[in-house]
Amino acid sequence: MSSRVMPSAAAPRAVSPFSQALVPSDSTRGRRAQDDFDYQQSQGFPERRGASEPTPDSALSSQRPSDPAGPAWLYAPPAPQVSPRPLVSQPSPVQSSVADTLQHSRERVAARWFALKGVFEQPGQDQPEAAPVRQKETRTPICAVFSLAGGVGKTSLVATVGRALSSMGEKVLLTDTTSHGLLPFYFGASELRQGTVRTFSPPSGSTDAPIYLVSYDVDQKGSDEAAQELLAEEIINNSRGTHRILLDLTVSSSWIVRRLSRLNPTILVPVAPDMNSVISLQTVEKFFSGVNDGDGRPLQPYYVLNQFDTSLPLHLDVREVMRRQLGERLLPFVIRRAPAVSEALAEGMTVVDYAPDAPVAEDYLNLATWLRTVAAPATAGFRNVRWSER
Repeated sequence: MSSRVMPSAAAPRAVSPFSQALVPSDSTRGRRAQDDFDYQQSQGFPERRGASEPTPDSALSSQRPSDPAGPAWLYAPPAPQVSPRPLVSQPSPVQSSVADTLQHSRERVAARWFALKGVFEQPGQDQPEAAPVRQKETRTPICAVFSLAGGVGKTSLVATVGRALSSMGEKVLLTDTTSHGLLPFYFGASELRQGTVRTFSPPSGSTDAPIYLVSYDVDQKGSDEAAQELLAEEIINNSRGTHRILLDLTVSSSWIVRRLSRLNPTILVPVAPDMNSVISLQTVEKFFSGVNDGDGRPLQPYYVLNQFDTSLPLHLDVREVMRRQLGERLLPFVIRRAPAVSEALAEGMTVVDYAPDAPVAEDYLNLATWLRTVAAPATAGFRNVRWSER
């Protein structure tokens, strides 16, 4: 566990905008955040300026060595050179020297990952084509974040991407499928409530949209199909008036994906750049095999590398192996490893509020922008909904 970096005495302490009190200053001292159902809706949903489209990592387009060492199964014909656009600011001089090692990444992959040949190449197993990108949505889009491995940052990804979408004007319903999840604590909550939709509002005058959050104890549903169907319908009903649903799924709640497959959900699998995540790829792919969306297309997950460190050759090798195995379903950008993510949770906020200028905050914003291109926010989400005084 990394030690927390204490801020200097001269620097002001970061305060989450979702945790600022919306009542006069004589309210209870020490209260970080509270559910506020008196949020005054702001007119319109302005788009965030400066969000650029994610581009593939330029380091992956390096030339293939003239005399590669190792088996030929890891090598593919070299891709045509494309002049990439930088996604973020130029890396520091320390990382620039690390980027040079990508030229030898294939040799390391061939030597280090030869034992995985039997895992990735199985006779008669062909990778299906990726489903086309959906640009128009007639219902509230769903993004289910799922992982078989623990410690990959699944909950922090749901909370932070939801916060990034809020800064872009989207009203997002975050759904936690465990009774002891940490999701509410990213927004300053002091307690857990099951089955109740809670509203976390930004400070007065902010153009950010409120965040809605609900937690369920899915483990109690067991194999009761009637209870599972009722929960799936409840999730859809709770999303009325919102632009998107983000689901934080555990292994025991994976049946929700099958129940909601007819609604064309986007499946996002965060993976850590280690051996455990690489080995679990085939299990995840097997889990979704045979599951079709509402249009009859195979429901295929996308993958994003989380807690990535460009200074570690092992992480570079894992990315190369996964790129060859998954193709375009491995997102062309990563979420970098940063202690500010865990420090933000200790302060009751996401890293977007705790360290908005940190590179990892930009990574989450890139992920939110990508999600909006894959599934546009709901445009008909406010129909059949009564106006109310707040």
